[in-house]
Amino acid sequence: LMLMPADAALVNTARKELIDENGLLKVFAERNDIKYLSDVEPDCKAVFEEKYKGRYVFTAKKMGAQTEEANINAGVAAANQIVDFFKTGNEKFRLNK
Repeated sequence: LMLMPADAALVNTARKELIDENGLLKVFAERNDIKYLSDVEPDCKAVFEEKYKGRYVFTAKKMGAQTEEANINAGVAAANQIVDFFKTGNEKFRLNK
């Protein structure tokens, strides 16, 4: 994170666990130009609220695939995988082996 360019923003739309919150707080303390945006509140939200106003955005809940387009795309992808399995026997996405 320290190698990010000036005025960079870290965007986490994956999982909360991917971010080392202690490390992120260290970067925030050392660089006042870094911003953090996440669709899940970190455990250290209170520290951000106290020390780093205006440098972060956290949504109230994990958004994931909560758009109409994302839900349609997920359904189409699943259907294509099922069709591919029956046509070719491709088990790439099989979970219950």
